Amino acid sequence: MTSAVSGKLFEFENNQLRFRRLGYGKSTLLAFHGFGQTGQVFTDLEKTLGERYTILAVDLFFHGESRYNASQLLTKSYWQKMLNAFLTSEHVDRFSLLGFSMGGRFALATAECFSNRVDELFLIAPDGITRSIWYELATTTSAGRGLFRYVLAHLSVLNVIGHLLTRLGLLNRTVMRFAELSLSTSEQRDLVYNSWVEFRFIRPDLKRISQLLNQHPVAVHFFIGAFDRIIPGRYILPLTRGLSQYQLTVLRTGHNRLIELTGAKLSTP
Repeated sequence: MTSAVSGKLFEFENNQLRFRRLGYGKSTLLAFHGFGQTGQVFTDLEKTLGERYTILAVDLFFHGESRYNASQLLTKSYWQKMLNAFLTSEHVDRFSLLGFSMGGRFALATAECFSNRVDELFLIAPDGITRSIWYELATTTSAGRGLFRYVLAHLSVLNVIGHLLTRLGLLNRTVMRFAELSLSTSEQRDLVYNSWVEFRFIRPDLKRISQLLNQHPVAVHFFIGAFDRIIPGRYILPLTRGLSQYQLTVLRTGHNRLIELTGAKLSTP
């Protein structure tokens, strides 16, 4: 039997998702991690939430052992098709969702595709709600993607631009430091490129998802960090403005400890 640590492999049309099964609760919680992580980051949630949920912690494509055939664009419709097959293989009908940072984008896309099957939606400093101008410039056009690839291959150019923007007050120092750490090796730079470019169509339609979440009895919970400079709390506003109800929890932390503190908060009666 495959251990929860190494996980299981789901294959679909020459693509594969590695996932871990954590906990033994009656409800299923599908969890998506942030950039540069794997589903392993949710292991500690087994201690706090394992009696309540069976957690399926997925390695997103290009992370861990999950692989995607990049000859086909990853769209929301294809993600829905693949995830539906995955849920069927795991005998899952209804489920809840948890997404941290970049994983929040996948949680939102999944909620949009399966709103009639989702019970709860936990969004921890979610990406994909407020669109970054840098992300748009780097991914929207072929010219932008070419420039993005060039800049990643010539890191000194990126450092000069980044530090200039920081001095001008147009880029937060914490964000600049995060970028430097995320781009320190060629493997990390490839991961950034693939995650930005290949995931560019996995973005929530905020008007549609607001309508769906209001229409279906989905309990929506936001968790943000009071000191988070990577994805500040205000970034959720374009979505919350359209929701009839949701819960917001502000945790006194930055970006990196949000999963841990969210798990502790959810385990509190």
